[in-house]
Amino acid sequence: MSDEEETRRLLRIREDLKRRMGRLQAEVEDLRRAVAEIDKLIARRGFRQPVPEPPEERGAISVKAKDGTVLGTMQADEREIIFTPRDDLAFTVSIPPFQAFLIDRVLANMRSTDEERASRGEIPPEDVLSYEVSTDGDRLLRLVVRNYGGERRLREIRSSLRWTFDKMYEKLTQS
Repeated sequence: MSDEEETRRLLRIREDLKRRMGRLQAEVEDLRRAVAEIDKLIARRGFRQPVPEPPEERGAISVKAKDGTVLGTMQADEREIIFTPRDDLAFTVSIPPFQAFLIDRVLANMRSTDEERASRGEIPPEDVLSYEVSTDGDRLLRLVVRNYGGERRLREIRSSLRWTFDKMYEKLTQS
């Protein structure tokens, strides 16, 4: 291609870009006018700040062993799950598979996934899953999971809790 042909090609591209910029500027002006009209309509009707809805509370559900024995209760709202084992069952953090499965495999993996997503900017750092195990010595008092991240994860955690505590209960009753 000669320099003259190249220059003509560049001039055509430049003209196309200028026409496109003109169309886009006209579209932006149209959008500004539309937003201004909507603002006027909102002002005429009287604008009220929406009242935030209280966080959705789900009732406490019983976590049961295969034989129907209630192992504890689980409460969940939109950001937090609290599992409290039955007082009369001596669940300890050292009974397998609590640490190896529920903590290390399920919850730690979820936290790791969230940390990766936060580092990529997909979720804010404050939305990374966290958990807290409350104990009295070795005895498990409560497990709190924060920022679990939605219905799918809630089901996964609920299922993992049931399976873990069912296995722990089997070990307690065999000894």
